[in-house]
Amino acid sequence: MSSVDTDCPLREEIDRADLISDTAAWSSAVRLGCEVKFVELGTSHLRRGRLVLPHEARTAHCISVLSPIGTALIGLGPGQSIHWTERGRERRLAVLEVRASEVSPPT
Repeated sequence: MSSVDTDCPLREEIDRADLISDTAAWSSAVRLGCEVKFVELGTSHLRRGRLVLPHEARTAHCISVLSPIGTALIGLGPGQSIHWTERGRERRLAVLEVRASEVSPPT
């Protein structure tokens, strides 16, 4: 069994999160298993991917929840944005669309 680093960015996001019902619409917020379309502000790079657990991120268009972008996306809804510093570089992104994945959501 491994312990979670309390300085981990994902831990920070979890600690400040507002919980929503499992029955809330899949399009209301980025969560594991959902498809998300977002833009990296500053570069205008448009991306689409599915938020997954780290061991599932080996396939194309999958974003690990433990990656900096995955951690930033979790919990955001369409029209919301976030900024953070990664290795001294300012990063910003905005969520354009969230939808249920064609793959079954995690249980």
